[in-house]
Amino acid sequence: MKRTILPLALMASMIFMGCSKDDDDNNCDSCSIQNQTIEICDNGDGTYQLNAGGESETVTEEDLGDLDPKEFVDAICSLGDLSL
Repeated sequence: MKRTILPLALMASMIFMGCSKDDDDNNCDSCSIQNQTIEICDNGDGTYQLNAGGESETVTEEDLGDLDPKEFVDAICSLGDLSL
């Protein structure tokens, strides 16, 4: 009986450890301009959360055009640099 309980307990603990969500996963890209951080985070469903200046907006892959999220947020910061 003891030989069966130990393997079952080990398997159960591995299942719970393997299924836990990693909070360190951060699918965000950001840049800074004029002491403000512009950040875009992947929601995992084809949409992205764009955060800038305390405001937040949901954008779609279509809104990004041909750019990936990192290129998109870098383009926003580049445009802001031009206006200085």
